[in-house]
Amino acid sequence: MLEGLSFQFPKLGFLLFFFLACEALCPLRSNPIYFPRPFLFGGTEVRTPLWLWIAKWAMITFLIIAVMSPVRENETVPSGGYDVLLIADPASADLRVKEQIARFIARRPQDRIALWIPAKEEIIIPLTREHKPLADILAQVRQEKAQGAVSTQISRFFTTSSEGSGWAVILSDDPAKFVYSLPVGIQTSVVMPGTDPKWGARLDRDHPPYTVQRAGRYFEYYYVYPLFLGFVAMLIYLYGRNQKGLA
Repeated sequence: MLEGLSFQFPKLGFLLFFFLACEALCPLRSNPIYFPRPFLFGGTEVRTPLWLWIAKWAMITFLIIAVMSPVRENETVPSGGYDVLLIADPASADLRVKEQIARFIARRPQDRIALWIPAKEEIIIPLTREHKPLADILAQVRQEKAQGAVSTQISRFFTTSSEGSGWAVILSDDPAKFVYSLPVGIQTSVVMPGTDPKWGARLDRDHPPYTVQRAGRYFEYYYVYPLFLGFVAMLIYLYGRNQKGLA
């Protein structure tokens, strides 16, 4: 609960030592106006109760803490971008297409990207911001016949995606055979890389890469809590001081 709390004016903590010095060196005295020599009457000294002493120092401590202004500094890191699922037909995954996919991934550093290649050795990589492993795995894909087709099951890749951020990019030179069905509510782009060598630039125009914004910092102020506790302690202390025989 107190993790990350700090004080804006920590040097004002010396005020506590000031009050401690006053407590030790400047005891409270009452001017004996009516009875200048009360010891002659044999009166007994009235001791201040413990709860009144605790209330006084709680009041002083909490008010000093409030003056020191406890705060917590938070940082807002802008997040955004698409959740992109790249579905590559292994029959179309020649060297040129793999290089185009790698460049497309490199231009979208703020996107979470998943990869699915239904080859003989199926490749399934969930959404991730670590793009270098994707490029390394993609470079090892061999061109071969597809062992599956795109269906509504691709929606399982977007279980952690916010509404409207899911985007499926299907790369196949024969989409009529490669695509069986598509899920509802997920943006889908079907690309034929063999006949559309500039598909990457076209997709970037339709779905621009997310632009990184500066992180912002703001302070949460908590002085109101010790201020309230100090005010309550002050009321208790004043109540005790006004009671007969306690002052």
